Amino acid sequence: MKYRPEIDGLRAVAILPVVLYHAGVSWFPGGFVGVDVFFVISGYLITSIILGERAAGSFTLVGFYGRRIRRIFPALFVMMGISYPVAWALLDPSAMAEFSGSIAASTVFFANVYFLEVSGYFATAAEFKPLLHNWSLSVEEQFYLLFPMAVLLTWRAGAKWQGRIFLAVALISLGLAQWQIARGNEARAFFLLYARLWELMVGVLVAYWLATPQGAALRDGGRLRHGALLGLALILWAVFTYDTETPFPGLAALLPCVGAALVIACATGQSMTGRLLGWRPVVFVGLVSYSLYLWHVPALVFTRIGTGRDDLWLMLAACVLAFALAVLSWRHVERPFRRMHALPPLRLFGTAAVCMAVLGGLGLLGQETDGFRAHYLANRLDPETRANYERFSPTATRSRVADDGCRFRDEELKEDFGARLQQCAAQHGPGIFVLGDSHAENVYNALRSTERFPFLVGLTRGGCRPYQYKAKCSYEAAIAFLEAHRDAVAQVVFHVSGSHYILDHRNEGDSDAAFEPGSEARIADENITLTSAYLARLPEELDVLWLGPFAEARVDLSNPGNYSPERLRFNPVSLAHFDVLEARIEAEAKAQNAYRYVSLINALDFDQDALLQGDCLTFWDVDHFSPCGEHIFGPTIADLVLGKAPLTQ
Repeated sequence: MKYRPEIDGLRAVAILPVVLYHAGVSWFPGGFVGVDVFFVISGYLITSIILGERAAGSFTLVGFYGRRIRRIFPALFVMMGISYPVAWALLDPSAMAEFSGSIAASTVFFANVYFLEVSGYFATAAEFKPLLHNWSLSVEEQFYLLFPMAVLLTWRAGAKWQGRIFLAVALISLGLAQWQIARGNEARAFFLLYARLWELMVGVLVAYWLATPQGAALRDGGRLRHGALLGLALILWAVFTYDTETPFPGLAALLPCVGAALVIACATGQSMTGRLLGWRPVVFVGLVSYSLYLWHVPALVFTRIGTGRDDLWLMLAACVLAFALAVLSWRHVERPFRRMHALPPLRLFGTAAVCMAVLGGLGLLGQETDGFRAHYLANRLDPETRANYERFSPTATRSRVADDGCRFRDEELKEDFGARLQQCAAQHGPGIFVLGDSHAENVYNALRSTERFPFLVGLTRGGCRPYQYKAKCSYEAAIAFLEAHRDAVAQVVFHVSGSHYILDHRNEGDSDAAFEPGSEARIADENITLTSAYLARLPEELDVLWLGPFAEARVDLSNPGNYSPERLRFNPVSLAHFDVLEARIEAEAKAQNAYRYVSLINALDFDQDALLQGDCLTFWDVDHFSPCGEHIFGPTIADLVLGKAPLTQ
């Protein structure tokens, strides 16, 4: 196919926002949509190549997959091969085990499925996953594996019918993506091929259209040149206006995808947009965009981990390093391998298989050894830290509490929930109803551990807060449920995590960056107001108690290095930030009379020594009580619920 420099320019438009978004530059809150632009470009280029070779009678599956191997494997495998020893040197065993798993998954192009299970793209922990970006390469490779065969199977139907079939596939895929988002399964829509397929199909359909005489004539004649400018504007609009709260991908992804399609379909070398995208510096960024995409996340993540810092200028310096590595990769890895057309297929596929086996084997070895944990404990910890780890880490586990008569908890209002509630009310009188997120599960377990609540019910689900609508969360359903069963409920105890009200420098909640030394206490006041408004909507006849958040340890207890005496303590920044948060929530609570408020921060009165109490490590991760912590704090929490401590109106 004829080379189009404006396509490389479009790659530059796609990659730069992605890199700057991952670097934490606040000007690009929707920079992640660059990946969607890449999907459209990939669909267009692959289809154009297949159609051109098919028309010339030279298309073969062996030739197609050979080109994909030469294009994708060398730079990817070099990046992962270099990243492995760096990760071994910098990561703690838990992180190294996860990194090793991502290596193994990436070598067989199932990284998207792997990261669906262990992470979320927008989760704070994603900032510390060196290979998270490989999810998109896996989506593309899965597409490359299936799409050529789909073209061959439908070839006899003719180009017009192929276009119709692929349009139907795209619409079904878009519908499935939006359906998953509506059900609260944003991660499945984000990571899996079936929900991303339509974006690649947008590029496919553009290629089919430009392969027609009418499409080619319209583009080459310049009559669609303004469409390219509109397409570029749509992409940039998404980059600058979307953020992590945008339901994505689904319908929201139409903006960047349609924008990319318009640029591809309408831009020419003579149009203003084509000249801009064809400017040599822009084209050069596009030429190195694949290697830049590969290197920018490891450069950012390893810089964060190695320095313990996340400030903007340091991240921009890491981006410069990534660009330098990308240029080297493009010049010395990408280009030489792409030119090896004469390499026999058997040798090419055999070499690829050996590289996959070696890297995959290293990944599996890291997983099987739990991130080389034994070596880490024996050689990289001082004796006191090792002793602390062996003594306290077994208590850093999450509670697993089964139902027990009239003490039961669930994540949603299932069919028998109401009937069971009424049966227990008939036996014990009205009970305590705990409502909230995973921290409310901590509260439920803590209350239950005291044996002072024979009728205790929990409706709690991690990640669910009333100021952020998610279909999987039951806050709206809880209002009607409590209205229908208010005679069976003596008190609603509402509790949610406090760290989600505390924002980092990118205005993201529940972020480790918000608790770094020197960070400012930035409070999401609007979310506090929305929480208060929700509680005011609960039935008036109920006694509603907002049990305030507890201060969080914000210490990574999966890292054995943090078991040294100086680190195995509450994060002092967290204690200070939660004091600021408490004052804001108390001020909001005093301004209303729909519910009562009690300060858990004041009642528990944590200091830096609160993380260790006897043989108990009171938290099991950065923000949740451990089972022994729930038992230790349970009596204090029970006193608050039973009204044996001062309440804040």
